[in-house]
Amino acid sequence: MADEHALPERPPTYEDGQDIRDRSFAAMLEEARSAESDADFISRCCIGLKECRESWTRMRVCERRTTGPRKTAHELVQEGNELFAIVTAIIRNKRRNVAAKKAKAAAEKAVQRSRKAAKPPKRGYEFQIPNS
Repeated sequence: MADEHALPERPPTYEDGQDIRDRSFAAMLEEARSAESDADFISRCCIGLKECRESWTRMRVCERRTTGPRKTAHELVQEGNELFAIVTAIIRNKRRNVAAKKAKAAAEKAVQRSRKAAKPPKRGYEFQIPNS
């Protein structure tokens, strides 16, 4: 009975985003892995999104024109919808994370500036009377 409600095990290829690359065959999504910065990653994913959109549009044309088996065409359009949604979510989340990282860095910098301003200025030399 417990096995009926258990979630299926994820294959190891789904780790580290491999699933989306396996499903999409989009070159820019594979290239996004080697991005040199957050901005580069976002840019490559946006190009991958354009590739997904182009493929999805072509699959919809095939479905409407009844090119090939209807069930297969419908499944491909559905796969395109899912890939489109996944890549869009990747881009949205990465942009959100980058914005949060920048806001955190700005807040830390402001705290450092306020700490510097709160300290009394240093004196080069201060005369002290020795204990007698």
